[in-house]
Amino acid sequence: MQQLVNNKVNSLTTKELLDLASQYNIPLTYQQAEKVITIIRSEQIDVANQAQVHRIIQRLQTEVDPHVSSVIQQLLSQFSQYL
Repeated sequence: MQQLVNNKVNSLTTKELLDLASQYNIPLTYQQAEKVITIIRSEQIDVANQAQVHRIIQRLQTEVDPHVSSVIQQLLSQFSQYL
């Protein structure tokens, strides 16, 4: 199950991220989603690796926007419920 979640996170597209955000009623613009995808694709994400997830969230706070980082943290927590 963890491998499926990791594959989904690592292959996420901008449109899929926007669809997920919409599904959970989380406001996210196209430009913000593009920046998030760029950061996520900068390394292979292992959602079980809390240090890595924290590092990605920190990057989102500084490189995108603190609000967006909390949005992505909410979405990642939705994925982590499947682990």
